[in-house]
Amino acid sequence: MKTVHLKQHWKGYFTYLEGYETIEQYKQVEFTMEITLTDNSFIGTSTDAESRHAFDKPATVKGFIDDEKISFVMKYPCSYYKDNFRKIQLDKSSQHPDIHYLGFFDNDKKTVSGNWEITIFIEQTIEGDLEEVSNGEFEMSRIN
Repeated sequence: MKTVHLKQHWKGYFTYLEGYETIEQYKQVEFTMEITLTDNSFIGTSTDAESRHAFDKPATVKGFIDDEKISFVMKYPCSYYKDNFRKIQLDKSSQHPDIHYLGFFDNDKKTVSGNWEITIFIEQTIEGDLEEVSNGEFEMSRIN
Protein backbone atom coordinates (compact mmCIF):
# COMPACT_ATOMS: atom_id res chain seq x y z
CA MET A 1 0.00 0.00 0.00
CA LYS A 2 1.29 3.46 -0.90
CA THR A 3 1.76 5.94 1.95
CA VAL A 4 0.32 9.38 1.18
CA HIS A 5 1.56 12.52 2.93
CA LEU A 6 -1.26 15.04 3.01
CA LYS A 7 -0.75 18.56 4.38
CA GLN A 8 -3.73 20.08 6.16
CA HIS A 9 -4.32 23.48 7.75
CA TRP A 10 -6.79 23.88 10.63
CA LYS A 11 -8.07 26.94 12.46
CA GLY A 12 -10.03 27.07 15.67
CA TYR A 13 -10.06 28.05 19.31
CA PHE A 14 -9.56 26.55 22.74
CA THR A 15 -10.94 27.70 26.07
CA TYR A 16 -9.51 27.72 29.56
CA LEU A 17 -10.44 29.09 32.95
CA GLU A 18 -8.06 31.89 33.86
CA GLY A 19 -7.47 31.85 37.60
CA TYR A 20 -10.31 30.69 39.79
CA GLU A 21 -13.15 32.76 38.37
CA THR A 22 -16.60 31.35 37.70
CA ILE A 23 -17.13 28.78 34.98
CA GLU A 24 -18.83 31.39 32.77
CA GLN A 25 -15.52 33.25 32.47
CA TYR A 26 -13.62 30.83 30.29
CA LYS A 27 -11.12 32.60 28.04
CA GLN A 28 -11.25 31.76 24.32
CA VAL A 29 -7.96 31.72 22.37
CA GLU A 30 -7.68 31.31 18.59
CA PHE A 31 -5.12 28.88 17.17
CA THR A 32 -3.93 27.46 13.87
CA MET A 33 -2.50 24.02 13.24
CA GLU A 34 -0.59 22.66 10.26
CA ILE A 35 -0.29 18.89 10.07
CA THR A 36 1.06 16.26 7.72
CA LEU A 37 -1.27 13.28 7.65
CA THR A 38 0.20 9.86 6.84
CA ASP A 39 -2.40 7.09 6.77
CA ASN A 40 -4.29 7.72 10.04
CA SER A 41 -1.54 9.44 12.02
CA PHE A 42 -0.16 12.96 11.83
CA ILE A 43 2.54 15.30 13.08
CA GLY A 44 2.69 19.06 12.84
CA THR A 45 2.88 22.42 14.54
CA SER A 46 0.47 24.84 16.17
CA THR A 47 0.48 28.50 17.17
CA ASP A 48 -2.05 30.40 19.22
CA ALA A 49 -2.93 34.07 19.52
CA GLU A 50 -1.97 34.23 23.18
CA SER A 51 1.54 32.73 23.13
CA ARG A 52 2.79 33.01 19.54
CA HIS A 53 4.88 36.10 20.32
CA ALA A 54 6.47 34.56 23.42
CA PHE A 55 8.10 31.58 21.69
CA ASP A 56 10.71 31.46 18.93
CA LYS A 57 9.15 28.28 17.51
CA PRO A 58 5.65 26.77 17.42
CA ALA A 59 4.20 24.05 19.61
CA THR A 60 4.41 20.51 18.24
CA VAL A 61 1.44 18.20 17.69
CA LYS A 62 1.31 14.45 17.19
CA GLY A 63 -1.82 12.37 16.91
CA PHE A 64 -4.17 10.10 15.01
CA ILE A 65 -7.56 10.06 13.32
CA ASP A 66 -9.83 7.04 13.78
CA ASP A 67 -13.13 7.30 11.90
CA GLU A 68 -14.92 10.27 13.53
CA LYS A 69 -12.41 10.61 16.39
CA ILE A 70 -9.25 12.75 16.48
CA SER A 71 -6.73 12.55 19.29
CA PHE A 72 -3.47 14.47 19.60
CA VAL A 73 -0.88 15.69 22.06
CA MET A 74 0.40 19.26 21.89
CA LYS A 75 3.61 20.42 23.51
CA TYR A 76 4.94 23.98 23.76
CA PRO A 77 8.71 24.54 23.32
CA CYS A 78 9.17 25.10 27.07
CA SER A 79 7.18 25.68 30.22
CA TYR A 80 5.50 29.05 30.74
CA TYR A 81 3.19 30.86 33.12
CA LYS A 82 1.39 34.19 33.41
CA ASP A 83 2.71 36.69 35.93
CA ASN A 84 0.59 39.04 38.08
CA PHE A 85 0.16 41.35 35.09
CA ARG A 86 -1.08 38.39 32.96
CA LYS A 87 2.08 38.58 30.83
CA ILE A 88 3.60 35.29 29.64
CA GLN A 89 6.90 34.37 31.28
CA LEU A 90 9.00 31.53 29.87
CA ASP A 91 10.81 28.93 31.95
CA LYS A 92 13.28 27.56 29.40
CA SER A 93 14.83 25.24 31.99
CA SER A 94 11.60 23.23 32.26
CA GLN A 95 9.64 21.17 29.74
CA HIS A 96 6.01 22.04 29.16
CA PRO A 97 3.63 19.23 30.15
CA ASP A 98 1.80 17.40 27.37
CA ILE A 99 -1.67 18.71 26.53
CA HIS A 100 -4.03 15.90 25.50
CA TYR A 101 -6.81 16.69 23.01
CA LEU A 102 -9.73 14.42 22.14
CA GLY A 103 -12.39 15.50 19.66
CA PHE A 104 -15.02 14.23 17.27
CA PHE A 105 -15.95 15.27 13.73
CA ASP A 106 -19.32 16.93 13.17
CA ASN A 107 -20.00 16.37 9.48
CA ASP A 108 -22.98 18.76 9.45
CA LYS A 109 -20.96 21.70 10.84
CA LYS A 110 -17.71 20.52 9.19
CA THR A 111 -15.89 20.97 12.51
CA VAL A 112 -14.05 18.98 15.15
CA SER A 113 -14.93 19.71 18.76
CA GLY A 114 -13.91 18.18 22.03
CA ASN A 115 -11.90 18.63 25.20
CA TRP A 116 -8.29 19.07 26.21
CA GLU A 117 -6.56 18.25 29.50
CA ILE A 118 -3.18 18.94 31.06
CA THR A 119 -1.67 17.78 34.34
CA ILE A 120 0.08 20.92 35.58
CA PHE A 121 1.39 19.84 38.94
CA ILE A 122 2.12 16.59 40.69
CA GLU A 123 3.00 16.51 44.37
CA GLN A 124 3.86 13.35 46.24
CA THR A 125 2.08 12.99 49.57
CA ILE A 126 1.91 10.25 52.18
CA GLU A 127 -1.41 9.12 50.71
CA GLY A 128 -0.19 9.12 47.11
CA ASP A 129 0.26 11.56 44.26
CA LEU A 130 -1.76 14.78 44.26
CA GLU A 131 -2.35 16.14 40.75
CA GLU A 132 -3.58 19.53 39.59
CA VAL A 133 -5.38 19.15 36.29
CA SER A 134 -6.59 21.91 33.99
CA ASN A 135 -8.98 21.39 31.09
CA GLY A 136 -11.19 23.12 28.60
CA GLU A 137 -12.86 22.77 25.25
CA PHE A 138 -11.73 23.24 21.68
CA GLU A 139 -13.24 23.50 18.23
CA MET A 140 -11.51 23.63 14.87
CA SER A 141 -12.23 23.38 11.18
CA ARG A 142 -10.10 22.60 8.17
CA ILE A 143 -9.20 25.63 6.06
CA ASN A 144 -7.69 23.90 2.99
